[in-house]
Amino acid sequence: MTHPSPPPLPPARNWPVCGHGATVEDPVGCPGVHAGSHTACLAHLNETDRAAYLDTLSPGADIDHRGTPFTQDLLHRLLTALRDPATHRPRTGAALFDGATLRRRSEVRRGDLLR
Repeated sequence: MTHPSPPPLPPARNWPVCGHGATVEDPVGCPGVHAGSHTACLAHLNETDRAAYLDTLSPGADIDHRGTPFTQDLLHRLLTALRDPATHRPRTGAALFDGATLRRRSEVRRGDLLR
């Protein structure tokens, strides 16, 4: 009798992962790096901690969001925190986004529903 092979291990990450949503089938969960001194990635921080983290940022800040699953809104909030008042454009120092993803929200306009 043969035994089923165990599922393959997820790729090793050289950063502390958020782990949100980890299950037996997905023992790692969210691969996002911890946001600052928190133990979750930016996407999975509660709103109070997320706002506090974003308040620590300023134009030219080094940021690390490897593996983080971004929504358009979350990315907008991050870039707003990094906006240079002189140029009105986000400005970062070292920026790490290896393995980060951007989920696009689907936009449904009222006219699309009224046919």
